[in-house]
Amino acid sequence: MAKIAEIKPGDLVKVYTKIIEGDKERIAPFQGVVIQIKGRDGGRTFTVRKVSSGVGVERVFPLNSPMIAKIEVKKRGRVRRAKLTYLRHKKGRMMKIREAASKKPIEEIAQAPEEEQEEKPEEQTSEGAPGQASVEKV
Repeated sequence: MAKIAEIKPGDLVKVYTKIIEGDKERIAPFQGVVIQIKGRDGGRTFTVRKVSSGVGVERVFPLNSPMIAKIEVKKRGRVRRAKLTYLRHKKGRMMKIREAASKKPIEEIAQAPEEEQEEKPEEQTSEGAPGQASVEKV
């Protein structure tokens, strides 16, 4: 079974599915927007929608299927609905979903400036105090 990413409606995902043709096996990607997630536990499915050559294509994937090799989240979307079926009737820019702001934990933000100061060694110049640039007189 594949490593499943945490997906939500509105996310732009790339789903890699295994396709078996005779004795050959290949992996085919399907990239689109997650418009809904249904079910609970083992029976969860998610629907991905994309527009290909002007035609809307939707595909339903079982979340815990062994046929899914990998799920990549390309962008996180910020939406206010659990089911985005209204996107089926939209065209062009009206289908655009706002991107969610990335949130860093507060601890990482607080520690970042201190680490930068510790990593930079103080530079000594030939004239003057450490850390000060020397000025040449002409």
